[in-house]
Amino acid sequence: MVLVDSDMEESMGATLVATNNFEAGKKLGLLLKDALPENPTIGIVSHVKGASTAIEREKGLREGLKKYSSRILPPVFCNSNYDKAYEVTKKLISEHPEVNAIAGLNEYSAVGAARAVKDLGMEDQIVMVGFDSSNEEIQLLEAGIFEGIVIQKPFNMGYLSVQKAVEAYHNSAVEPMVDSGSVAVTKANMFTEENQKLLFPFWTS
Repeated sequence: MVLVDSDMEESMGATLVATNNFEAGKKLGLLLKDALPENPTIGIVSHVKGASTAIEREKGLREGLKKYSSRILPPVFCNSNYDKAYEVTKKLISEHPEVNAIAGLNEYSAVGAARAVKDLGMEDQIVMVGFDSSNEEIQLLEAGIFEGIVIQKPFNMGYLSVQKAVEAYHNSAVEPMVDSGSVAVTKANMFTEENQKLLFPFWTS
């Protein structure tokens, strides 16, 4: 059995094919670090407390922001719900009006947080980065609400999963974890051919 995208508490697969969430989170942290204002106060809007993806992405984010670790507030969680992300972001800003940077750790947290920042009219005061690439996130990137987003490579994930399943079937040794990859996308590089394929996987020329 090949596990895809997420591991299980008791691993039963020959291999796991998934995004390396620590590395993806680190890319998100580096994106944010490059855009931070002076004297930053950084909020994290995460998805599900205790989920392995949330834990690893936050660890990676903090690694990317290492120099500013003392400027990071405790994360808030939205349970992968847009409306919840919207509400916890508004509450975060109300309780910490000094917040001037926010990272969303999945699509729901990133989009919900961005909606809140827009509705508060604070898009020019708060630097934002997000994770994943829904149509709304891409529009927010184009509009400059997001400084950048980190996107996964689902096509790679599917392709490598089949490849590793065939290798395991033929008794070839397979590594226990295969990173399907992630990439940091900004407004400056989002229109490259390679990134367009990742942002719009069903686009054809």
